[in-house]
Amino acid sequence: MTDTDHNWCLWGERDPYYGVLTDKRFRNDSIQQYRDVFFAVGQTFVDHWLYKFEQRFGALSRNRALDFGCGVGRLTIPLSQQFASVTGVDISPAMLREAQVNSAGKAIEYRLSDDHVSQVDGTFDFVNCVIVLQHIPLERGMVILKGLLDRVGEGGGCLIQITTKRRYSWKRELDYRLRHDVPGGRFLINLLKRQSADTPMMQMNEYSLAEVLRLFHASGFLENLCCLHDQGGSESVTIMSRR
Repeated sequence: MTDTDHNWCLWGERDPYYGVLTDKRFRNDSIQQYRDVFFAVGQTFVDHWLYKFEQRFGALSRNRALDFGCGVGRLTIPLSQQFASVTGVDISPAMLREAQVNSAGKAIEYRLSDDHVSQVDGTFDFVNCVIVLQHIPLERGMVILKGLLDRVGEGGGCLIQITTKRRYSWKRELDYRLRHDVPGGRFLINLLKRQSADTPMMQMNEYSLAEVLRLFHASGFLENLCCLHDQGGSESVTIMSRR
């Protein structure tokens, strides 16, 4: 298991909702108070982007959807209200267990993830991957992205989000570099902040938009709509496309 996978599994075991959406309201000690808010944000996201997608590319078939990096089901559950069946995929067994509890009785199946998206069968009318690839190093992430694009059926669409540039303050960037690049740096900073020494970090990897779009084109997605936005101090791009 790679370090990023190990970190994600730790988030799943220790603080799953915050691991999915880094807002202090969604920490373990307050998630019960803000649980409805957490899922309402996911509902709003799915409703907004599906509307935006179909406004640009036309109506989608609503049979099968795939949510890669599904976490606790924040987007998977509202997708199940729009599609006949949904598959949620994640690397963290603890996240998947929580997602199953959250989506009991819904037409959702959950699978453990791998880099080649090999645990799911067939193609999908819609493939969703949001706030996921940024936590995966570029070399692996591009392999995963290729696998996701290959899972989009004829006439199907996808919604893929990437981070293209961290825009941190110098202090935050220094903190990130010490945690990420210096051996033992994460443990030292955690202790200085009076956190558990093995508190996991979240990588924020920068993807080249040009390289990503070349992969889209090579995979048969010739028309892409890119929406640029700020995400917690980083430049983010959400890409919509249809095969």
